[in-house]
Amino acid sequence: MSVFGDFKINGNQLVATETGAEIPLTPGFARDVISIASFVWLVNALRATRFVKGREPRARISFFPKKPRSYYAIWPVCQLADVKIVDDPVEADLHFYFEDREFLTAPRQTPTSKPAFNIGCYDIRKSVVGRIFHETFGYSLNIDPLTSQGCAVEKSEANGKHDGRIVACPVETVKPNCVYQRVIENTFDGVEHIDIRTPIVGGKIPYVFLKRRARDLRFSNENHRVDLVDTDAMLSRDEQGKIAAFASAMSMDFGGLDVLRNRDDGRIYIVDANKTDMGPPSAMRAPDKLKAMRGLADAFAAMVDDAVAT
Repeated sequence: MSVFGDFKINGNQLVATETGAEIPLTPGFARDVISIASFVWLVNALRATRFVKGREPRARISFFPKKPRSYYAIWPVCQLADVKIVDDPVEADLHFYFEDREFLTAPRQTPTSKPAFNIGCYDIRKSVVGRIFHETFGYSLNIDPLTSQGCAVEKSEANGKHDGRIVACPVETVKPNCVYQRVIENTFDGVEHIDIRTPIVGGKIPYVFLKRRARDLRFSNENHRVDLVDTDAMLSRDEQGKIAAFASAMSMDFGGLDVLRNRDDGRIYIVDANKTDMGPPSAMRAPDKLKAMRGLADAFAAMVDDAVAT
């Protein structure tokens, strides 16, 4: 059974047809759907005021090879930044590579010679994330499971699987299509695990989202609470600069990073990079959702203005 072509139902799981990501069909999922729909309605209402006032869009953008649905973060960001999404790339002032997959052997060709965002971001496998992180920060996340001693996190190379599990190293055999990473004790109090979800737009980090999870759900995407926090409160200026350098090395103009701070050594670790970020998190309060997307929209508008003026 398909759901709007993007998902299919498999038992008690909703499975993304393009990526294979699985979402449990629980009462919490139903609440998330309602929350997302309410936010989309709000953004549409705000967008309608632009047409009523007769405002022209600041730019026209086309997405390739497919357009984002309204539950992806870039959709409300475009609406709030007065950037019109068009179907015909010839009508567009710029383009945006948008494909919910983690690996291509080479970047796709842009539809026209106009500027394009995320065009070089075609390999976000976790092994690549770990390599670029090491090159940018100077210390390692990924480990060799055949020689390392102690515990490690084993997880799929693919994006959105949320299948991490702790294993003892050295392992006898390496699981295919998996990476092995250091165990990051990402707690502030030793109990609640916190991911610092870090949206990045043109090298800027308007806000961060603190995604809070219980220990037994630390590798899932089930947040019992999400807080919107000023970037400077969670990341030093040096860390922000290195995160921007990491995004640049990944050719990620717009996306979201999962950043963990290790309680043991105080360092941050980028464990995942997503170029087709969904958002805002459904567990976030409604006013914070709008504030976050407005912050991203301001950064995106500045990036669009710079690209069009070039």
